[in-house]
Amino acid sequence: MKFLNALLVTTALSVSAAAYADGGYGAGPQGFNTPDTGSVQAVKQNAYDDQWVTLRGRLVDYLGHERYEFTDGTNSIEVELDDEQNWSHISKGELIELSGTVDKDFFSTTIDVKRIVSLEKGAPAAQGGAAGFGAPGQPGAAPAPAAR
Repeated sequence: MKFLNALLVTTALSVSAAAYADGGYGAGPQGFNTPDTGSVQAVKQNAYDDQWVTLRGRLVDYLGHERYEFTDGTNSIEVELDDEQNWSHISKGELIELSGTVDKDFFSTTIDVKRIVSLEKGAPAAQGGAAGFGAPGQPGAAPAPAAR
């Protein structure tokens, strides 16, 4: 009988410990302890790795393979636009809202963009990438001038 009681107590404690470890007990609502990330400067100073952020601003420069400079008008940050997605609905300098995850390491902070929404109506659409960026032959680049 003592063995059976010990087995039942051990099982009950194991189940409750597993539920607590999975966040089943004691886990409050999320979002109350998240740092301010409403601006590029706040993301650089306060965001943690893999945190989801949403910013408003403009893509202003092409930095090379999938990398662009994004500014909110006061500060800038490098963002990565995965070339597996079609970003042709946005253009250089267009007001956008981007959402993605922060990639923070010891030396830099970047944003891996998952979604971009144009905040300007009637924004021009481009083919093959973010319009107005890149060197000739790159997606979104202007065609190279004809040789004479």
